[in-house]
Amino acid sequence: MSWLTLKKASQCIAIFFLLSLVTLAVISPSQALAANRGVQVWLTTSDQSNLLKQQADIPFSSNSNSNLPTISINDAQQYQRITGFGASLTASSAVVLTQSPILRDKVMRSLFDPHTGIGLSYLRQPMGSSDLAPPQDTSKNWVGEYTYDDMPAGQTDITLSHFSIAQDDRYHITSLLKEALRINPKLKIMATPWSPPAWMKLPGNSWGHCTSCDNNHDGFYNESNSWDNTPNDYVSITFNGTQIKFYGVVGTDHGIGAFSIDGGSETMVDFYSPTNAGNTLIYTSQVLPAGQHTLKVRVTGEQNSDAHWNGINPDRVDILSGSDVVSVDDSVQGSGLNQFSYGGSGVASINQGYLNPKYYQAYAQYFVKFIQAYQREGIPIYAITPQNEPQNGNYMPTMLLPATSQTTNGQAIGNEADFIMHLANAFQHSHVGTKILAFDHNWDTPEYPSSILQSPAGKYVDGIAFHCYGGDASAQDQFYGQKDIYETECSGGQWENNNNPTFAATLKAVMDLGINSTVHGAKTVVRWGLALDPNGNPHLDTSGSCGTCRGVVSIATDGTVTRNSDYYGLGHFSKFVAPGATRIASTVNNSTLENVAFRNQDGSHVLVVYNNSSSNTTFQVQIQHKTFSYTLPAGAAATLTWAGN
Repeated sequence: MSWLTLKKASQCIAIFFLLSLVTLAVISPSQALAANRGVQVWLTTSDQSNLLKQQADIPFSSNSNSNLPTISINDAQQYQRITGFGASLTASSAVVLTQSPILRDKVMRSLFDPHTGIGLSYLRQPMGSSDLAPPQDTSKNWVGEYTYDDMPAGQTDITLSHFSIAQDDRYHITSLLKEALRINPKLKIMATPWSPPAWMKLPGNSWGHCTSCDNNHDGFYNESNSWDNTPNDYVSITFNGTQIKFYGVVGTDHGIGAFSIDGGSETMVDFYSPTNAGNTLIYTSQVLPAGQHTLKVRVTGEQNSDAHWNGINPDRVDILSGSDVVSVDDSVQGSGLNQFSYGGSGVASINQGYLNPKYYQAYAQYFVKFIQAYQREGIPIYAITPQNEPQNGNYMPTMLLPATSQTTNGQAIGNEADFIMHLANAFQHSHVGTKILAFDHNWDTPEYPSSILQSPAGKYVDGIAFHCYGGDASAQDQFYGQKDIYETECSGGQWENNNNPTFAATLKAVMDLGINSTVHGAKTVVRWGLALDPNGNPHLDTSGSCGTCRGVVSIATDGTVTRNSDYYGLGHFSKFVAPGATRIASTVNNSTLENVAFRNQDGSHVLVVYNNSSSNTTFQVQIQHKTFSYTLPAGAAATLTWAGN
């Protein structure tokens, strides 16, 4: 080799080496971070002056200040591995994301790109319509409620020959999911149905109880389970009888109702209970003279100090010595109680009802066909749950699915444990590797997933899914180490902070959710609707549908995009905690500094802190023999990251 050739070769090697260093820094931010050995900080403040905004780096120190609150990080104490953070790309979300003149690519990148956006890495997708689906509107080609195998009344399709995901394609749900996967290949998708096809169901949400009624079930009012928190909404029930008993749902989300007979004085009744329970006797009238009377139940909008919200939730009334219900007035105030319907139609519907056990096998194949259809579209389904909120009987696409065997009016109804057995068998025969997660409902009824785990179905369950609307995240603790834990739905909305959903209050709610869910073992943290318009539209027009929910982003018809507190709160986790990260121990001697820590697979650390106090707080973080300190404003959230060693 000549000297000139050798010199050129040496220059090429040097240039290649320098380019390699630059490329490494671009591709691996954590390795670039290692060069300065400092701590990077991203801040969101309650006054919105900082919105996931990077701050000046913090140097490490060898000195410790015993007078400061201290968060101690321990890499050696490890917990669950993180699967992801995200929301649900519902049919409503798809509609607002694809409307003109939205800059869809820009919005999608802001949601799913971990470098230019917040890197959402987990989506929980409805199988068919949820309540966050557009209402029926033929001018817009909106079909309203739908499943993947809807049939005319009275017809069935046992072989599922009419199965189709065409409606998801029509709403652009599948194309948006594929776009999200292209932006973030680490994205995982789970799926859950709000209802099976109506032909697979038994009608009604009757609790199987009737007092002093005839063979036609005259003399009682049934099948509501609709929730309302609009003050002065009411239902008036005019009936023939001598006494009326009112049954409802009690729980942490319920407030105070006012009861009156024949226009008399009101009796205040509190629907609050530490544990949700349906079919609970709420009110019994005095014995009345034989004849016609009217019971009025009014939403007061009030609640006791332990309640989360202020709505009331009725189930039915029993009429003693009665002949019939004469009339119902439940629409004067546009009441959400308007599905408190007498006796039920006796016709199975997507709304309410039960799974017919004779269709277990067909319904299991319905799941298989869905997973296979999405796989053909290039959309792998990571996990499913058998039913969204199996204890929710609101009038919208829903289905009550008890945990284990149960009957109503002497008839066996489908239950989740038995269905999981059929589902696992169908997955095995079709070589489907999708995970099965049980429950998918609130923290305050852990006895539901417990009974499934104690049944023969327990061995087929890969994890337990929870929602945030009742109880608290500590309920997850009893399952940690038995099964993986997932937090899979928690919506923001107009009801928050006593119907005053300020940015500060809703940021706190999102940070509480993210920190508490993961501290108590959750592998995911999932909000509800990914995108809605600023008024929470579109949504189904059924009474139980959420008309006051807030999207992670709000998109107006003129294309204006508002990133809500949900966006920034999720971003404090999803942008920095990569799928596969491990939660590590982080302890603090100050209860107002809510925090959780993670170690990514590349060795980088992530600490998320929320200052749940009314004053700025300076604290220090200690990891091994190094410390750093930071002052976090009141009501603010910060994510702090540093390299592995």
